[in-house]
Amino acid sequence: MPEILIIGYGNRLCGDDGVGVQAAHELERHFAGDPGVRVVTSQQLTPEMADDMAACGLVLFLDASGAEEAGEIRSFRVEPCAHDGCFVHHLSPGALLASVAKLYEKAPQAMCITVSGCGFAVGDGLSPRVQLSLAEVVREARAIIAEWQRKNRSKASLPKSDTNA
Repeated sequence: MPEILIIGYGNRLCGDDGVGVQAAHELERHFAGDPGVRVVTSQQLTPEMADDMAACGLVLFLDASGAEEAGEIRSFRVEPCAHDGCFVHHLSPGALLASVAKLYEKAPQAMCITVSGCGFAVGDGLSPRVQLSLAEVVREARAIIAEWQRKNRSKASLPKSDTNA
């Protein structure tokens, strides 16, 4: 199982809502030869993703947002958050992470990168502002992954203490 899972989600048929999926496809091309990174895309987050998440050290969510000015990028740590216990049409990264923690008694580190969109109507392309932000989303995702790998590879290379001494 890979140590890093990238989940790009959104509806590519609804304009800017597909930015997470598009960014994930670009990252999939970049990490094609890296067995430590797996990329999945989906229209929405699903409970079935919990199994793959539990086996990873880092999960990176990529999604659209409608909260800020179009094209604005936000990255933030995802913390497990309570949900009502039933899986409904919209499952948040925090609720999914909480489910992983509850089911597997552990949860990976999780980050989310969002891009604010301006057009979510039926259409098959990103708005110009979001399209311009796409390269920066990919750069930011690669930087988060590189930093996580750097920290975790240095931990793995630390000498183990000798308990027989």
